Amino acid sequence: MNEKKSAVDLTDMAIGLVILGIVVTIGALVLTNLRDNRLTDLSTVATSNETLTTVTEKGEILSYKWVKSVDACINSTDAVKIASANYSTSISSVDGAAKVSFATGGTATFNNTNWGCNYTWYNTSSRPDYALASDAATGIAEYGNWFDIIVIVGIAGLVLALIFLAFGRDSGTGYSGGVGY
Repeated sequence: MNEKKSAVDLTDMAIGLVILGIVVTIGALVLTNLRDNRLTDLSTVATSNETLTTVTEKGEILSYKWVKSVDACINSTDAVKIASANYSTSISSVDGAAKVSFATGGTATFNNTNWGCNYTWYNTSSRPDYALASDAATGIAEYGNWFDIIVIVGIAGLVLALIFLAFGRDSGTGYSGGVGY
């Protein structure tokens, strides 16, 4: 019994893409965990009175990344300390950026004014072992951004290969150039 073999087998490519995706994902998780575990080993730096312009409910981002804590904020107009009930802070788990926002229901005199905030952040440039894991995790994350494009280009290449296979076959009925009566 003769088995009919398919023209193009895509199984190997599909398995390769799945394995590549799994390896990149595991690598990113390991590097991110390694980076985050080293974060609390870093030295901290205190920043005093960083000016945030017209703080509203939308919030303002502090200058330094990997913020440990926002300690206090003052109203720059009259140097009055702003009670913590008047603002909220959120720190990103991705890059450590901190956002200071005017709290809904806070004292209206502090809304849409300039603030000076004191905060503490981790000095990520002080340790090469942290920088290595952080840079590698950033690089793998950048590869993840290109992964969709790589898959699309691969699929386009397969479509072109199938078109060339379908239309590029020699039919054997052409003129051979000889005298054949």
